[in-house]
Amino acid sequence: MRFAKGVSASLSALVLALTPLLPASADQPAPAFEPVPRAPGQVSLETQEAANEINAMVEASPEKYTGVRITGPDTVTVAMPPGSDFEQRSSAVRGSAQRAAGAQPVSIEVEESGRSLADAQRTQAEIGELIRAGTYQDKIIGVGIDPARGIAVAYAIGDSDAARIDLKERFGDSVAFRLTDQLQVTERDRSRDSAPHYAAAGYRRWNPEHTGEAGRCSTSFPVLKDGIRHMLTAGHCMPGGTNYPRAWAATFTTATPPSTSYYFGAMVTTTVGGEASAITDGTQDLYGDFALLHGSSYVNAVYNCANLSGSCSSLLVGDVSWSTPANGTSVCTSGIRTGQICRRIVTDASWEGLVGGVYMRHLAFIQSDQDGDGQYDCTTTMPGDSGGAVYQGMSGSSMVRAMGIITGGDACSSVYTKLTGVKAWNSAISMPLN
Repeated sequence: MRFAKGVSASLSALVLALTPLLPASADQPAPAFEPVPRAPGQVSLETQEAANEINAMVEASPEKYTGVRITGPDTVTVAMPPGSDFEQRSSAVRGSAQRAAGAQPVSIEVEESGRSLADAQRTQAEIGELIRAGTYQDKIIGVGIDPARGIAVAYAIGDSDAARIDLKERFGDSVAFRLTDQLQVTERDRSRDSAPHYAAAGYRRWNPEHTGEAGRCSTSFPVLKDGIRHMLTAGHCMPGGTNYPRAWAATFTTATPPSTSYYFGAMVTTTVGGEASAITDGTQDLYGDFALLHGSSYVNAVYNCANLSGSCSSLLVGDVSWSTPANGTSVCTSGIRTGQICRRIVTDASWEGLVGGVYMRHLAFIQSDQDGDGQYDCTTTMPGDSGGAVYQGMSGSSMVRAMGIITGGDACSSVYTKLTGVKAWNSAISMPLN
């Protein structure tokens, strides 16, 4: 049944793609863009732990719940459809949060929603098929989920009136809109990292002969595949058709290879096709944007300084999240171009869409609130940060939790590949922890 339904949706999207959208008429105003929900402020680690625990419960039962979001420094809000077991579900949510937060008081607010997470996921899937089929000609570039209302959120560029009108006619109140720019992958120029290699180090891509290089990216976390350590990076940094599959420390630019201690390894697996200058479809629509490097040694620690060269501090990785975070979760990013940036807020944990011209899933949309005042700013990742580390602090520990891999962004926002994609690709994969 699922197969038949999927085929039907895909064929419908392809037929629609052949029908150009008519320009919006003067008497048919386009649906307005909604603002991104206000940032939650300085969120405690215990609040994040509680939100993560509840979100795992929601994902396991999408028909019973709508979504989870962090709405204040010590507040988690959970939405769920009505029903005779509403109070029972509310009690389960509060109990789960209490176990995760421990002695720290965390306020759990439960509100009623007319739709479930499963409803939103179905709408998201249908809109995603339309985007992939080219129906909106890059006017609608992605789609996420609003965990408060159980509806899809379409991300559109400013010049998208006809596309928004068409989507509204198809899906009615099941879709809302947010304004965004085209998202691009972020590759290019800690720069002298030697084995064992850390997360958030910078590397250059070289050909096997070491006679030419093609741009710089960053590393994410080591994982264990078949008992052997590999290093995660972005798939678009190491696409399947690349002639530059080998990674060496970013500071070295001559054709004479440096000491092999500066060698990160070669690409052995990637989800993206084509070349770095022109990526194409691979399996990024199934698993997100990641590649595996192999050929050196790797330690699970992440550079956490602001400087891009010279001595840099690091943090040990003590936990890993293989699940989707709650909206409002605060994360840090670290890469070769921007160093560590924290207070990056997850504003859409279920985003999928076009990045660098190819459709990607298993992404989360993040924006920055550096002042902690609830207002977003334009502190974001830059070219070269792709493949870098996304992580968050852990309650009661000086170590951090691995969350994902930097993928791309625009002038004021970023997207990262969640580790859900890596796990979907290989359920046996694991991460060595400290």
